[in-house]
Amino acid sequence: MTRPTPPTRPRKRARTAGVLLLGSAAFGLAACQEDRVEATVFPSVEECRALAELPQNDFTVDDCASGFAEAQEVHRESAPRYESEALCEEQHGGECAVETRSDGSSIFLPLLAGYMIGNMMGGRGMGAKPLYRTPGGSFATPGGGTVLSGNRGSTTLRSSSFGASPNTRTAAPLSRAAVQSRGGFGAARTGGGFGGRSFGG
Repeated sequence: MTRPTPPTRPRKRARTAGVLLLGSAAFGLAACQEDRVEATVFPSVEECRALAELPQNDFTVDDCASGFAEAQEVHRESAPRYESEALCEEQHGGECAVETRSDGSSIFLPLLAGYMIGNMMGGRGMGAKPLYRTPGGSFATPGGGTVLSGNRGSTTLRSSSFGASPNTRTAAPLSRAAVQSRGGFGAARTGGGFGGRSFGG
Protein backbone atom coordinates (compact mmCIF):
# COMPACT_ATOMS: atom_id res chain seq x y z
CA MET A 1 0.00 0.00 0.00
CA THR A 2 1.40 3.38 -1.01
CA ARG A 3 1.95 5.72 1.91
CA PRO A 4 0.43 9.18 1.43
CA THR A 5 2.90 11.97 0.77
CA PRO A 6 3.00 14.40 3.70
CA PRO A 7 1.83 17.91 2.78
CA THR A 8 4.60 20.34 2.02
CA ARG A 9 4.90 23.40 4.15
CA PRO A 10 4.36 26.65 2.27
CA ARG A 11 7.61 28.44 1.61
CA LYS A 12 7.79 31.86 3.06
CA ARG A 13 8.97 34.45 0.58
CA ALA A 14 12.66 35.03 1.11
CA ARG A 15 13.39 38.35 2.73
CA THR A 16 16.73 40.05 2.76
CA ALA A 17 18.45 40.24 6.10
CA GLY A 18 21.67 40.99 7.92
CA VAL A 19 20.65 43.15 10.85
CA LEU A 20 21.00 41.84 14.39
CA LEU A 21 18.43 43.20 16.76
CA LEU A 22 19.95 44.24 20.09
CA GLY A 23 17.43 46.52 21.76
CA SER A 24 14.02 46.50 23.40
CA ALA A 25 12.37 45.54 20.13
CA ALA A 26 13.67 42.00 20.67
CA PHE A 27 10.69 39.75 21.15
CA GLY A 28 10.22 36.83 23.52
CA LEU A 29 8.50 33.52 22.96
CA ALA A 30 5.28 35.01 24.29
CA ALA A 31 5.13 37.73 21.66
CA CYS A 32 2.12 37.43 19.36
CA GLN A 33 2.56 37.05 15.62
CA GLU A 34 0.35 40.12 15.13
CA ASP A 35 2.81 42.17 17.15
CA ARG A 36 5.67 41.59 14.69
CA VAL A 37 6.66 43.73 11.75
CA GLU A 38 9.13 42.83 9.03
CA ALA A 39 11.51 45.77 8.81
CA THR A 40 14.14 46.64 6.22
CA VAL A 41 17.03 48.99 6.96
CA PHE A 42 18.98 51.21 4.57
CA PRO A 43 21.90 53.63 4.95
CA SER A 44 20.37 55.93 2.31
CA VAL A 45 17.32 56.37 0.10
CA GLU A 46 19.56 55.82 -2.93
CA GLU A 47 20.52 52.33 -1.76
CA CYS A 48 16.88 51.55 -0.99
CA ARG A 49 15.89 52.52 -4.52
CA ALA A 50 18.64 50.41 -6.05
CA LEU A 51 17.61 47.35 -4.04
CA ALA A 52 13.93 47.87 -4.86
CA GLU A 53 14.79 46.92 -8.44
CA LEU A 54 15.81 43.40 -7.38
CA PRO A 55 13.03 40.81 -7.89
CA GLN A 56 13.57 39.10 -4.52
CA ASN A 57 12.74 42.26 -2.56
CA ASP A 58 9.13 43.15 -1.77
CA PHE A 59 9.48 46.91 -1.24
CA THR A 60 9.14 49.42 -4.05
CA VAL A 61 10.86 52.61 -5.16
CA ASP A 62 7.79 54.48 -3.93
CA ASP A 63 8.13 52.79 -0.52
CA CYS A 64 11.73 54.00 -0.39
CA ALA A 65 10.76 57.60 -1.11
CA SER A 66 7.74 57.77 1.20
CA GLY A 67 9.63 55.98 3.98
CA PHE A 68 12.55 58.38 3.74
CA ALA A 69 10.21 61.39 3.80
CA GLU A 70 8.52 60.03 6.94
CA ALA A 71 11.89 59.31 8.57
CA GLN A 72 12.98 62.89 7.87
CA GLU A 73 9.80 64.24 9.45
CA VAL A 74 10.33 62.10 12.57
CA HIS A 75 13.94 63.32 12.64
CA ARG A 76 12.82 66.96 12.62
CA GLU A 77 10.43 66.39 15.52
CA SER A 78 12.15 63.71 17.60
CA ALA A 79 15.90 63.63 16.98
CA PRO A 80 18.04 63.51 20.15
CA ARG A 81 19.10 67.06 20.95
CA TYR A 82 22.16 67.96 23.00
CA GLU A 83 23.33 71.06 24.84
CA SER A 84 26.84 70.88 23.38
CA GLU A 85 28.35 69.90 20.05
CA ALA A 86 31.07 67.84 21.75
CA LEU A 87 28.51 65.72 23.61
CA CYS A 88 26.50 65.13 20.43
CA GLU A 89 29.61 64.05 18.52
CA GLU A 90 30.67 61.72 21.33
CA GLN A 91 27.30 59.98 21.33
CA HIS A 92 26.97 59.63 17.57
CA GLY A 93 30.51 59.19 16.35
CA GLY A 94 30.72 62.10 13.99
CA GLU A 95 29.51 65.46 12.79
CA CYS A 96 26.36 67.03 14.27
CA ALA A 97 24.12 69.80 12.98
CA VAL A 98 23.40 73.00 14.90
CA GLU A 99 19.84 74.20 15.45
CA THR A 100 18.92 77.66 16.77
CA ARG A 101 15.90 77.89 19.05
CA SER A 102 13.47 80.79 19.29
CA ASP A 103 15.27 82.11 22.38
CA GLY A 104 18.53 82.31 20.42
CA SER A 105 20.19 79.31 22.11
CA SER A 106 21.97 76.66 20.04
CA ILE A 107 21.47 72.92 20.37
CA PHE A 108 22.97 70.04 18.42
CA LEU A 109 21.45 67.09 16.54
CA PRO A 110 23.10 64.00 15.04
CA LEU A 111 22.93 63.45 11.30
CA LEU A 112 20.84 60.58 9.96
CA ALA A 113 22.80 57.33 9.66
CA GLY A 114 20.03 55.53 7.80
CA TYR A 115 16.38 54.66 8.16
CA MET A 116 14.12 51.66 8.43
CA ILE A 117 10.75 50.90 6.89
CA GLY A 118 8.24 48.33 8.09
CA ASN A 119 5.14 46.80 6.54
CA MET A 120 2.63 47.57 9.28
CA MET A 121 -0.08 45.11 10.25
CA GLY A 122 -3.79 45.73 9.91
CA GLY A 123 -3.61 47.50 6.57
CA ARG A 124 -1.92 50.56 8.07
CA GLY A 125 0.61 50.83 5.26
CA MET A 126 4.33 51.43 5.62
CA GLY A 127 5.92 52.87 8.75
CA ALA A 128 9.38 54.44 8.92
CA LYS A 129 11.92 55.62 11.49
CA PRO A 130 15.28 57.40 11.26
CA LEU A 131 18.38 55.74 12.66
CA TYR A 132 21.36 57.28 14.46
CA ARG A 133 24.78 55.86 15.21
CA THR A 134 25.38 54.93 18.86
CA PRO A 135 28.65 55.27 20.80
CA GLY A 136 29.20 51.52 20.38
CA GLY A 137 28.81 51.61 16.59
CA SER A 138 25.27 50.27 16.47
CA PHE A 139 22.21 52.12 15.14
CA ALA A 140 19.17 53.24 17.12
CA THR A 141 15.81 54.91 16.68
CA PRO A 142 15.28 58.45 18.07
CA GLY A 143 14.53 57.43 21.64
CA GLY A 144 17.27 54.79 21.63
CA GLY A 145 14.79 52.02 22.45
CA THR A 146 15.29 49.92 19.29
CA VAL A 147 18.94 49.15 18.54
CA LEU A 148 20.29 47.36 15.46
CA SER A 149 23.79 46.09 14.79
CA GLY A 150 23.88 47.52 11.26
CA ASN A 151 22.16 49.98 8.95
CA ARG A 152 21.42 47.66 6.03
CA GLY A 153 19.47 44.43 5.89
CA SER A 154 16.21 43.19 7.37
CA THR A 155 14.87 41.78 10.60
CA THR A 156 11.63 41.36 12.54
CA LEU A 157 10.67 43.97 15.13
CA ARG A 158 7.77 44.63 17.41
CA SER A 159 5.27 47.03 15.93
CA SER A 160 6.00 49.38 18.85
CA SER A 161 9.37 50.07 17.20
CA PHE A 162 7.38 52.18 14.73
CA GLY A 163 5.26 53.89 17.39
CA ALA A 164 5.27 57.62 18.06
CA SER A 165 8.57 59.09 19.24
CA PRO A 166 8.68 61.81 21.92
CA ASN A 167 8.83 65.34 20.57
CA THR A 168 12.18 66.92 21.44
CA ARG A 169 11.87 70.23 19.59
CA THR A 170 10.98 72.21 22.70
CA ALA A 171 12.29 69.85 25.38
CA ALA A 172 15.39 70.64 27.39
CA PRO A 173 18.47 69.45 25.48
CA LEU A 174 20.34 66.45 26.84
CA SER A 175 23.13 67.28 29.24
CA ARG A 176 26.17 65.13 29.95
CA ALA A 177 24.64 64.07 33.28
CA ALA A 178 21.41 63.01 31.55
CA VAL A 179 23.29 60.98 28.96
CA GLN A 180 25.50 59.32 31.56
CA SER A 181 22.50 58.42 33.72
CA ARG A 182 21.19 56.13 30.99
CA GLY A 183 24.55 54.76 29.95
CA GLY A 184 24.78 56.62 26.65
CA PHE A 185 22.50 56.90 23.64
CA GLY A 186 20.98 53.54 22.72
CA ALA A 187 22.13 51.88 25.94
CA ALA A 188 18.98 52.32 28.02
CA ARG A 189 17.45 49.07 26.76
CA THR A 190 18.89 45.60 26.21
CA GLY A 191 17.50 42.42 24.76
CA GLY A 192 18.02 39.36 22.59
CA GLY A 193 18.84 39.07 18.95
CA PHE A 194 17.51 38.02 15.56
CA GLY A 195 19.56 37.49 12.44
CA GLY A 196 19.12 36.46 8.83
CA ARG A 197 20.50 36.66 5.32
CA SER A 198 22.16 39.65 3.74
CA PHE A 199 20.96 41.69 0.78
CA GLY A 200 21.55 40.35 -2.67
CA GLY A 201 22.87 42.39 -5.56
